[in-house]
Amino acid sequence: MKQTKMIMLLALAFMLALAGCSGNGSGGGSAKSEEGGSAKDNPDGAGQAEKITITVQYPPPDQEVDRKAMDDKIARFQQKYPNVVIEKSDWFYSDGGAATLGLKLAAGEAPSYFNTYATEAKILTDKGYAADITQLLNGYDFKDQINQKLLDIFNIDGKCYAIPQGGYVMSVGINAKLFRDKGAELPAYDWTWEELIDAAKSVSDPGKGIAGFAVAGQSNAAGWNLTNFMYQAGDFVEEVKDGKVTATFNSAAGLKVLELYRDLRWKHNVLPGDWNLANPDLSNLYKQGRLGIIFHSGSLNTGINDGGFAPEDAKIYPLPGMAKGSPNYAITGGNFFVINPQQSPEQQEMAFKFITFDYFQDSGIENEELKIQERQNNKQMHIPELMPYYNPDSEYAQRMNEMYAKYPGVVYEYDPEFLKLYSSNAMPEPPFHAQEYYAIMTKIIQEIFSNKDADLRELLKEGADKMQADYLNKVEL
Repeated sequence: MKQTKMIMLLALAFMLALAGCSGNGSGGGSAKSEEGGSAKDNPDGAGQAEKITITVQYPPPDQEVDRKAMDDKIARFQQKYPNVVIEKSDWFYSDGGAATLGLKLAAGEAPSYFNTYATEAKILTDKGYAADITQLLNGYDFKDQINQKLLDIFNIDGKCYAIPQGGYVMSVGINAKLFRDKGAELPAYDWTWEELIDAAKSVSDPGKGIAGFAVAGQSNAAGWNLTNFMYQAGDFVEEVKDGKVTATFNSAAGLKVLELYRDLRWKHNVLPGDWNLANPDLSNLYKQGRLGIIFHSGSLNTGINDGGFAPEDAKIYPLPGMAKGSPNYAITGGNFFVINPQQSPEQQEMAFKFITFDYFQDSGIENEELKIQERQNNKQMHIPELMPYYNPDSEYAQRMNEMYAKYPGVVYEYDPEFLKLYSSNAMPEPPFHAQEYYAIMTKIIQEIFSNKDADLRELLKEGADKMQADYLNKVEL
């Protein structure tokens, strides 16, 4: 009973807090003031500027390099904005997600900003857990140089709710040495599902524990992997029509994808013998040389830095298209910073400035160079983000690339032909209840991989019906 009362009180406190901050209508101040905070810091022009307190996310104790970098950033920030008091928070969004965030907001314990993922855009905005930063962004000098594909992910109804940190488009890794040892040819970058199967078969050797291809078989990552193939087949999982969200994946396209998964497992036998794997398991197989093709956005680091592959042996490929000429749709995602909606306009403004303090600055390039030097000292390679927060054709990108050129053999160089196809068909994740949808699809995958005679049509129907009844029917537009 006491616990129930406490939860009710926290919920009431949160509702009151949101009501209290909804009247400013601005989404949080202006980013145009660059010296010493906003005009409200010192309204009469006399004395010291009013103190503004923000809470920043501080790396955990085992991340010494990141802590040192954060301490340096805090010192530099406070030198420019001496009226800002900075407190440290050890809470990250990964510690409980939206549910824990809601409790922290209700208790007034959430930091001024927090990191989150592309999948959380809809849930955070629907629940009012993200501040509208449209005005702050519009006043930002470098707005036009931000990577628009990432910015669009948190653009809801024409309003912006997050600042991109970096992103990716799903890709696959290929162990070129394994192909060479087997006398097999590498596929072209514009490959198809059929060519994926042929390539996997050319290096698969079950007797030696070598799999040609692997996708996740457990956790939501399995459903997430499969969704890329759904997009390529022409089904985008959900549809908004006449004020209602409908599950669409009980379709001919969905059936094609399930047939592909069934054939990979039972007809072609190119998957690992133990298919019930999570992403870390896939990484272990790949770096051990026991996997020809891995479905993994971080395959380069897994192969080169964790597995000791020569750079030329760790190939990265776009996802294959369903057929020649069809779009090789791939999910795009990434990491974002969201500002606490309960903070005052002045606090939101300073949180925005803190997040972007090194964006498009020499200090940002210097920080990246320190990471490169750390990799160099450890005899590893630095692998640049494929989708950084800045546009690839921006002036800042050019300056970053000039710095990269100082470290040949240390900074990984992407094949220009790969880059042409890599992000041309990037697609967002399903906007409504993506994680619940992934969980449903994961159960379907497990049934297919464990039962050769699984009824694919029935699995699709049951999955779509559950998604509709349990989640999508409850969405209010």
